[in-house]
Amino acid sequence: MKILIIDDDMALLKTLEMLFAGMDHDVIAFHDPYAACEYIRTGPVVDTLIVDYMMPAMSGEDFLKRVKKYIPARCRIILISGYTDKIETLDLKKMGVTTFLPKPLDLDNLYRAIGAKESVNG
Repeated sequence: MKILIIDDDMALLKTLEMLFAGMDHDVIAFHDPYAACEYIRTGPVVDTLIVDYMMPAMSGEDFLKRVKKYIPARCRIILISGYTDKIETLDLKKMGVTTFLPKPLDLDNLYRAIGAKESVNG
C-alpha cells in the first residue's frame, strides 16, 4: 500500500513514516503541503492520504481541495487533528474524508482506518 502523510509535526511525521514502513508499506512523508500537492499532481497514485488539518502553510481542507482531482475515488483520506472543535464544523464527507482521528493518535484506530492487518498489539 502506498501511503502519503502530511503533517507539520516532524516527530509525529517521522514516527508514522517509520511505523508504516516497518509494516512493509510504501510511505512518502511531507512536512510541506505544497511539496505534497506537487507529488500527488505528478507522482504515482497513492492508496491512502493521512493529512493533518492544522498546518501553518495550508490547512488540510485547502490541501484536499487542491489535490482532489488527482487522487482516485478509492483513495482513503484520513484527517488527523488536535482541533476537534474546528473539525466538528466541517463537512468531512464533502471534503472526501474517509475517517477523522483526533490527536493524540490512537495507533490501533489509525491502523484500522488504513486497513492494516497489523496493529500495536500484534
